[in-house]
Amino acid sequence: MNKIVKLFFLCFITIRVFGQPETLSIVKAKSLIDNKKYESAFRVLDGIDSKNTNPDIVILKEDIVLNYFVSSMMHQMFALKDLEKNEDISDFRGKEGSFAMHMFDVEKIIDSLLIIYPNNCKLYKGLGEYYYEVHLKYGGKWLKDDNELFKLMEADFQKTVDGNCADYLSYYVLGYINVSGQKYSKSIPYFLKSIEMNRDYASSHYNLAYAYLYTDEKQKAIEYAKNSLNLYTDRSYKGDAARMLGQIYSELKDEKNALENYELADKIDSGNYYTIKPLLNLYVKADNPKANKIILTFFNIAPNNPTIYNDLENIYFNNQKEKDLIFFYKSQLLTFKNIDKVQGNLNFYLGRIYLDTDKKLAKEYFLKAKEIFSKIYEKDHKVFTAIDDAIKLAEK
Repeated sequence: MNKIVKLFFLCFITIRVFGQPETLSIVKAKSLIDNKKYESAFRVLDGIDSKNTNPDIVILKEDIVLNYFVSSMMHQMFALKDLEKNEDISDFRGKEGSFAMHMFDVEKIIDSLLIIYPNNCKLYKGLGEYYYEVHLKYGGKWLKDDNELFKLMEADFQKTVDGNCADYLSYYVLGYINVSGQKYSKSIPYFLKSIEMNRDYASSHYNLAYAYLYTDEKQKAIEYAKNSLNLYTDRSYKGDAARMLGQIYSELKDEKNALENYELADKIDSGNYYTIKPLLNLYVKADNPKANKIILTFFNIAPNNPTIYNDLENIYFNNQKEKDLIFFYKSQLLTFKNIDKVQGNLNFYLGRIYLDTDKKLAKEYFLKAKEIFSKIYEKDHKVFTAIDDAIKLAEK
């Protein structure tokens, strides 16, 4: 009996001693990460597990390449760099330089490990996070399209939940997948769970507000949109949150709060098309003199783009302010007198406005637009079809 006990004890000691170098290397790698020595940390881990057979080390390697890469090739090969304490990885991304490249195909590596460790929850979580990062970075232009990535993410994060190792991001992505698929009601419990686990993650609040907006629970949408506005630090995201509040209040016919939040959105992230358009509409509707300034801002976003002109028509016609739009367009004829494409657009859309009140003048503007566009477009360009159709209407 004593021999059996001693043998078991010796085996136990052997296993513990064998594991020490790996444990020490992981501790060392984490210390290097804390000190921004990302390339060195990866090398330490690769030195003890170059064939990627240890799940814990693979997950830590994944964390390094996904969060601290300088550049990547299809998120399968990653450039890493050791930084100084006063440097940030964003200082080097997208810039030329000499960086160490590491091949690390997360999908292939984790898939092979799951054959050996089919119940390892952390591997499913790591794979789900990898697919999510690929989706964010490549936007449907990766080796797998977004439809396939979403199915893989959902399957992996559901196994993460089932295995009890899910964190706030796991639940957030499950909510995000459902919102993206317009399954708003189904997304809500996931976002609520994500917020329960991490109240400071702004995107969970923002997307929950979005889900509540589309399930017609607008007061709840306001609550979580305000939370996201307070939590976001990124200018663009913060502006989106303020704009969502403007949209919600608009749908509630609360124009005072809608205006306040659209103005806030423009202050945070000025010149955004999706903010300026509803803001201009509110100003025009209320006869606010600020409309005279913001219409110029809106027009200058893309004076070559017909979308701008169509939007302006809708805003000013719906508010019965066609004369104000005519006055503005005529002022821009002088401002853009040397830019043919804008001149052509202004003449064409002035013609459209006059179709209802002065067909003779409308035809003159259409003919002028045709003359200008003939300088820059071939005869078979679709713009001439639109002009000819408009001239026929003016001649009726």
